[in-house]
Amino acid sequence: MLRIITQQTEAQTELKRIRDRTRDLEFRQAEEVVKEILEGVKRRGNQALVDYAEKFEGQSLNPQQVKVSGSDLDAAYQQISKELLVAIQQACLKIEHFHRQRLPKSWVQFDEDDVVLGRRYQAVERAGLYIPNGHSPLLSLVLLQAIPAKVAKVGQIVMVTPPDSQGKIHPAILVAAQEAGVTEIYRIGGASAIAALAYGTETIPKVDVITGLGNIYVTLAKKMVNDSVKIDALAEASELLIIADHQANAGEIAADLIAQAERTPLAASILLTSDPSIASQVQQQVTQRLQNHPQRILTEKAIAHYGLIVVVHSLDEAVQLSNFFAPQHLELAVSDPWELLEQIRHAGAIFLGTSTPMIIGDFLGGSAVSVGTAGAVRYASALGVEIFMKHSNLIQYSPVALKKMSNTLQVLAEAEGLFAGVESVKLRLENQNSDENNL
Repeated sequence: MLRIITQQTEAQTELKRIRDRTRDLEFRQAEEVVKEILEGVKRRGNQALVDYAEKFEGQSLNPQQVKVSGSDLDAAYQQISKELLVAIQQACLKIEHFHRQRLPKSWVQFDEDDVVLGRRYQAVERAGLYIPNGHSPLLSLVLLQAIPAKVAKVGQIVMVTPPDSQGKIHPAILVAAQEAGVTEIYRIGGASAIAALAYGTETIPKVDVITGLGNIYVTLAKKMVNDSVKIDALAEASELLIIADHQANAGEIAADLIAQAERTPLAASILLTSDPSIASQVQQQVTQRLQNHPQRILTEKAIAHYGLIVVVHSLDEAVQLSNFFAPQHLELAVSDPWELLEQIRHAGAIFLGTSTPMIIGDFLGGSAVSVGTAGAVRYASALGVEIFMKHSNLIQYSPVALKKMSNTLQVLAEAEGLFAGVESVKLRLENQNSDENNL
């Protein structure tokens, strides 16, 4: 049953419990296992992948066949419907359009005395994308990671994903990856896959950036390899918070809450509403709609543990609670969402109006699925082209500019004890004077 509460103090307590739900997991035993895997792959490469696949997955792994072949990639197109292919291609176009707006541009600025300042952006050479094995193909996770990497012009986009019991990857995943710009795909999952991407093996190339969601072992592995590669947010679950007023449609909100809960048993589905009748209707609708849900048991589990309806006195109070929770995804199902938007300080992705369900972000761009949960959006942003890029600062000083700033440079350098740095400035000034005297 989806609970309804009306007291703000109780609401804050419950929201904190839900926000911090992944911090209550038992990490210690998992950490030891992940450390063993990372060290093993780092030292023994492919042989460690073989050993851990047999030990943890009960699978016989052949590293030479772990890479998905070109014939398998071609065959995947014949194994999905034309309708699905067209939908994937349309989604690719929409997501690519969204991320092109975020592409940082290099710049150069010419100041007085021939001083040149600038910044140059470049893509990393190799990116690794992790796609977990869900009860259905997780197409959105493929598109939302691969397309920003493609837009950033990453040279090599490597995807790893665990196969099924027959050693196969769903053809829709293979097609989505190709359409989104992935260049190599490997049948491997778990902490071993993260280790292979971070350190490289005889078969799998070392990458510069690792993105993607996974279980506790994958999350811990990403955290532990962060000294070797750049990673995106550490997210294990998913969060949706909806703010609704009296004009919201209870059936639509109930459908959105269930759509969130069906993702994972750890998914948080929260409604804050100023209308008690909306709260009651949504509660009833959720109960009814769960009766025939294909994943009823898992979805009900998420609703029971991490679902919540809070009746607030005003939308201002709802905003305060939302900012306190700092949701990964936020829906503003109110009559004037743009006015309410001004008060929102913390949210990974914001969906404005009653015609914008969260599912739009998953498949058409703008999702925050790879941003951290548990309040991480207070300091982190959703995955985008930026994570696949790096920048270099450009500085050029003319002899005139160096002479003008020489005293400032020497004073500051002396204050830090950088005596050779002082000398480097003096030598240039002396050489400049010498050149001028020889003219």
